[in-house]
Amino acid sequence: MSQFLYIEEKGWFHKRHPSGKIIALLIAFIPPLSFNHPLYLLGLWLIIIPAGIYSRGAKLLYQLRWLFFGICLASFVLWTIFTKGNNVLFSLGALRISQESLLYGAGMALRLGLLLFLGLIFIASTSIEDLYYGLVKLKIPFPMSFALSLSFRLVPIFSENARTILQAQRSRGLKIEGGIIVKLKSYFPLFVPVFLSALRKVDQLSIALEARGFGAGIKRTSWVEYKFSFNDWLLLIVILGICGVCLVLRLSGMGMVKF
Repeated sequence: MSQFLYIEEKGWFHKRHPSGKIIALLIAFIPPLSFNHPLYLLGLWLIIIPAGIYSRGAKLLYQLRWLFFGICLASFVLWTIFTKGNNVLFSLGALRISQESLLYGAGMALRLGLLLFLGLIFIASTSIEDLYYGLVKLKIPFPMSFALSLSFRLVPIFSENARTILQAQRSRGLKIEGGIIVKLKSYFPLFVPVFLSALRKVDQLSIALEARGFGAGIKRTSWVEYKFSFNDWLLLIVILGICGVCLVLRLSGMGMVKF
């Protein structure tokens, strides 16, 4: 089965308890959401980058760099345009760019990028099976845990089906060239076979689940069992410490763009 963006290794992050990694991810979202000033968010970036390199999340970031950059750039432009400030640096009609809006836009772009990077670190070091295991151990209901983990499994499957259908159509003479409108028209004939293929996969999946007693309501076991180790507690303590410092700074009135 395809593993969506998961990098199979035996690194330090890969060996951590899945439930601990899920809790750590949720806690790690708090510091970026505590600030909107770019300098403070850059400080968080300096803390997270080593973890990203060590967990191979940076490798995923490099692979998705253009998508990542495009999302952050769009965030910067939109927040800069629609945020008002007193110290106007540039104006053109109704458009006014201020010092505060530039700082706020940069902060929002860095915050969004940081949240995405944290997600990539988690995905790169957590397999789909581990994600399901961690959710179940956190007492998340089995149907919800299964549905969430299954969504990560189906994404690469549907993507591969779409790629196969595209190659088949190209072998029959389909040309996808020209401007955006022409490309959209060229892709339109692909929607029906891709959609039908997805429905077929879902139907096959429902049959397979029913055949394996999905709704039996019995206690399920796992062939791999994790135990919380010293390193798992260390990971949570470090992240809680960083989160605590950030919350203290935020409550002290620091880390925010002044309007």
